[in-house]
Amino acid sequence: MSRAWPGETALRVAIAVVAIAGLAVSGYLTAVRYSGGDPACVVGGGCTTVQESEYSELAGIPVAVLGLVAYAALLVAAILPGPAGRALGLFTALVGVGFSAWLTYAELVLIEAICAWCVASAVLITLALILTAARAARAGGGPEGTARRSAPDPSPQGPTPPATPG
Repeated sequence: MSRAWPGETALRVAIAVVAIAGLAVSGYLTAVRYSGGDPACVVGGGCTTVQESEYSELAGIPVAVLGLVAYAALLVAAILPGPAGRALGLFTALVGVGFSAWLTYAELVLIEAICAWCVASAVLITLALILTAARAARAGGGPEGTARRSAPDPSPQGPTPPATPG
């Protein structure tokens, strides 16, 4: 029994949904950051500790703002058809997962506090990577892919010329 891969449109819609959810999470954390409030932390209780840590900024830019940029890029990638959308999505998701892995390490080992919002974002960016990789693989020759041949078809294009005795 073979598995059917989702089509290009279904993958783009799924990536857009994940991007919108990520925009909501990072948008909330950005709003809380700039309002000076504490994030609501329904699980774990470490959200304020993480948001106030030295690891909550990179070069003076709040990590939540970087999340907004990344999820916006994923949304743009989902909207863009073809190779440009696939490349932007895969690149953004790969960088996002790498950065998210570093932040998760910082939470667990350096800060010793867990932020449920950060965990949600880590899950979302991981889903984005899976979806963007599936989109790229599908286009690269997976089932129903759109891979192109690099060499012409070796079959003759017209009648075969008669052989000459020789």
